[in-house]
Amino acid sequence: MNLNEQFEEFLARLGVEMERPEESYYSSGDTTPEVSIFQASRDHYGVFYRLDIVEQKPELRVMVPVDRGDIKVEIYLVRLSERMPLNAYFRDLTVYTGSAAYERNREAALQHMLYAVAEMMKQLFWQGDMQTLSFPEEIDVYPLLVNDEVQKKSRKKR
Repeated sequence: MNLNEQFEEFLARLGVEMERPEESYYSSGDTTPEVSIFQASRDHYGVFYRLDIVEQKPELRVMVPVDRGDIKVEIYLVRLSERMPLNAYFRDLTVYTGSAAYERNREAALQHMLYAVAEMMKQLFWQGDMQTLSFPEEIDVYPLLVNDEVQKKSRKKR
């Protein structure tokens, strides 16, 4: 059972049903991340981040504690806008074949690059408004698990 299936099973036990891919307005697939990093926020109490490189692109999941609902958390997926040139750097770096020394340290290099880009993505995310789903144009934000009010606004924007 992959991580997505485990998470879906956990949510089902709490009475939450995840959207099916055909209902989703972003493509997540079942691709295994090339690199994953989990971290707690230093600036926002109770917030956790998951940083991934998926299909040669950086992704950031932001888990925000809330006071409403049974789960008491909202989750947002943040991706760089297609117009951002950093997407090409990740693609090029993940397919690059280098020296033996580079190949031994490839994952560490990808982690450092992901960490640096994720810091920018976090700053842009917090500059936005989660209630209106209005964010800077350099990022695309998708609500994955949110309260009904935000979900309704999200569907109107589609």
